[in-house]
Amino acid sequence: MLMILRSQYTLTSRFFIYFQTCTDKYFRREMGTFVSELNPITGKQEWTFHDEKYDYKQEIARSAYADMLHDTERNQKYYSALAKAIAKHQKEGKPMHVLDIGTGTGLLSMMAARLGAQQVTACEAFEPVADCARQIINQNGFQDKVHLIPKRSTDIKVGHGKDMESRADILVTEVFDTELIGEGAVRTFTHAHHQLLKPDCTVIPAAGNLYIQLASSKLVRRWNRVPLIQVPGYEAIVSPEKISSCGGAPSLHDLQLDQLPLSAFTPLTVPLKVFRFDFSGKTVLRPDESIGTVVRSLNAGQVDAVFMWWDLEMDDEGEIILSCAPRWAHPTPSHMQWRDHWMQSIYYPYNDITVTENEEIKIISSHDEYSFWFDVSNQTSEERTNGIKDRPVCTCGAHITHSRSRLAMISDPYRLDVYIKTLQQNITSDSVCLCVSDGSLLPLIAARLGAKQVFALEPNHQCNRFVMDFVKQNNLQERVTVLCKRPEEVTQQDLCGLKISVIIAEPVFQSSVLPWDHISFWYAIGELKELMTRDCKILPKSMSVKTIAVDYTDLWKIRAPVGICEGFDLKIFDNLIKETIEEVDAHVEPQPLWEYPCRALSKELEALNLDFTTSVRDHENLTTELTMKIESPSHCNGVAMWSEFDFGDGLVVSTGPREPIVLDKKIEWDMYTRQGVHFLKNSKKENTAKQDRFIRVKVEFKPSVGHVNLGFSLTEFP
Repeated sequence: MLMILRSQYTLTSRFFIYFQTCTDKYFRREMGTFVSELNPITGKQEWTFHDEKYDYKQEIARSAYADMLHDTERNQKYYSALAKAIAKHQKEGKPMHVLDIGTGTGLLSMMAARLGAQQVTACEAFEPVADCARQIINQNGFQDKVHLIPKRSTDIKVGHGKDMESRADILVTEVFDTELIGEGAVRTFTHAHHQLLKPDCTVIPAAGNLYIQLASSKLVRRWNRVPLIQVPGYEAIVSPEKISSCGGAPSLHDLQLDQLPLSAFTPLTVPLKVFRFDFSGKTVLRPDESIGTVVRSLNAGQVDAVFMWWDLEMDDEGEIILSCAPRWAHPTPSHMQWRDHWMQSIYYPYNDITVTENEEIKIISSHDEYSFWFDVSNQTSEERTNGIKDRPVCTCGAHITHSRSRLAMISDPYRLDVYIKTLQQNITSDSVCLCVSDGSLLPLIAARLGAKQVFALEPNHQCNRFVMDFVKQNNLQERVTVLCKRPEEVTQQDLCGLKISVIIAEPVFQSSVLPWDHISFWYAIGELKELMTRDCKILPKSMSVKTIAVDYTDLWKIRAPVGICEGFDLKIFDNLIKETIEEVDAHVEPQPLWEYPCRALSKELEALNLDFTTSVRDHENLTTELTMKIESPSHCNGVAMWSEFDFGDGLVVSTGPREPIVLDKKIEWDMYTRQGVHFLKNSKKENTAKQDRFIRVKVEFKPSVGHVNLGFSLTEFP
């Protein structure tokens, strides 16, 4: 099957129309939506038709319901806590009316019903999921035991003839996210205790605990700062003061912290419990709070990051614990559950401090109703004038302009080494350079290396400001001109009458989502052809797209069917997810694979090769058909794809593997980009795998419209 892949960041303009679709039997009249989408390859807006429920279907397809249902530990510990609570109520002769807030598929409600609850009330506000839950509850035979209310819990009314006849005795809910309280848990539990629950109720989970750990790490620091960029033999490029002193983005940096190499950071403190949220109702849940903790440092170093995770006390006695800690802090590291719906987080302190071993550090931990933030100080630090209790916000613009991975990419030693060597080989004192990348510091490096004049195309106003801040900080205004124009808008006058002799790019563009979206550089070159010298150097010279068959250790779970979960049939839910994914999602999605381990099951193959020194307009459709042999008996559940940029003389920047690929071994992926992921059907792990299997890959690039079409099929024949 051939699929058109486009950016999913699209909604800029829409209108509704009626249209007629012709079938072989009759005409149907349907409501639909035209959506204006940005083609990330051509940079042009395109109109695409979607049905009227497109947004709903997107929300369903991209939800983490399936991932949660594959979380066996979560399911079993909720089951155990429910069993314990219901048994206790039975023993004490208490009523057992269970309220399930945010029921999703109805799983927790059916658990309660099976365990003997006298009455179960479930609520779910998202209409398509509520309808699905009702079908699942009926399918499993609990329609007479579970009453489903398609409302938010805060909209439920209690009393005779209302949503609930009486208040509930037991509350079970899973309203948590990576930040624990980010889905409104504080308000949900508070409202439930005031309006929906009896005073002596049992709550599952009973409490949540938040943990932090300070760390020093050059790698982590790059996600929040742009450090000094050394240009051998020349003056370094320094970061503007307003960027280096900025508190950074106000949001958490969620990631699979467990995949961060232990060698990449130095722990500065032991894990510390800084907040406890009592969901049981015995104490008040505070919507905002700030506390100070003094701890002695384990090691010396700069405080670059605050690692965060949490756990849940599922029962009142704290005997059933569900932990989201990384491996080095986990209570049972040998039995850790992989999950993607709850990850760990990094926060970046507002103050920059360096500590010595065994030095006292004061940590300020704060939260409002939905978010956390942290800061640090020691005897030598000076707290900011706005107070470390205030939630940090980005004041420099850099943390709003760029993603954290993009900030890190700018100062990535591997990339910088390639860029500097390339420019050293291709720039002279007569060079007139033009940089085509979003928010790139390549123009400053070219100027430092002695180019006659450097121009940077930065049509995005935020990227433009970011580059200009660096230009001013490094006193390069006379050598570097930043143009707030798209390639097709540039004139000879903008270039001061000069001809471009070197076009340089990383290339990185904010609209790029998938590895091949960077083809947009080729289109930019075409728009600049009349402004280039005849022998203008194009850097990079070419781009290739690579692919490989892999075994994703855990990532397959985010798209795999659930089937039977803890004895309950959830196939209706599987069908809903499958239908919506096939309708609204591309079959290749971006994922940062350094966070999601996978093993190589085939040799890497080149799916596409584009020569940037030629004109994109001179090419007809480019088609490649590949057959990848799966050379390992392991179960193959997917394909990984990435791009590589050849700058000549063996200088290559890869967005894929950082180390040579070894069959049946873990692939070490670039940490600053997302790769393309395609999941094969029947992606669940299997005990056995057939030999002599092949994956056929068809790639078609249409230069005239800027579309990349991909097709995949698993076969036993080459």
